Amino acid sequence: MVGYDFDKTIYKGDSSTDFFFYMIFSRPYLLLFVPYFLIVFALYGMKIVKKKRFKECMFFFVPLYSNIDKIVDKFWARNANKIMKWYPPQKKDDEDIIVSASLGFIIKPVLEMLNIKNYIATNYNVKTGKIYGKNCYGEVKVEEFKRVYPKAKLEAFYSDSISDLPMMKLADKAYLVDGENVKEIDTKDYEEQ
Repeated sequence: MVGYDFDKTIYKGDSSTDFFFYMIFSRPYLLLFVPYFLIVFALYGMKIVKKKRFKECMFFFVPLYSNIDKIVDKFWARNANKIMKWYPPQKKDDEDIIVSASLGFIIKPVLEMLNIKNYIATNYNVKTGKIYGKNCYGEVKVEEFKRVYPKAKLEAFYSDSISDLPMMKLADKAYLVDGENVKEIDTKDYEEQ
């Protein structure tokens, strides 16, 4: 298996942020909640609100839409072109796995479009607006990967961030992505940072 982070790795940008603003600008009445969003953002910035709760608060409006799947499909109709150009030529449908902190309901449709069957993401329930389990970030990615794919071996892991060092260390090779530039790194060079 070959592992990839999603945001800023194979997708140009942050899919959760892009989807949030897509919702705000395509449904202007959500602008009424800007003061609420700013307060939540400030509390998160001051480390009063943890990342999991921050995501739940910022996406509180999702359960209000019974057609959220169709809305997400429309979002990807506009944004699927933001998949990095370096990725499709090396993609292997059955061997690639995406391990992302993104909300699963947001990235699932584009992964299906890309014919990627294996993925792990933050498990957000669109009916309740709650995240079940932990935010899939850092060491949690490793925990989830080992839980879902206990016998899998990673040939390589690609990410835009050293926060994915735990996943990179599981793999035979590690790659750091900066836009369309991909370079192999030695994880030992980053262990003490």
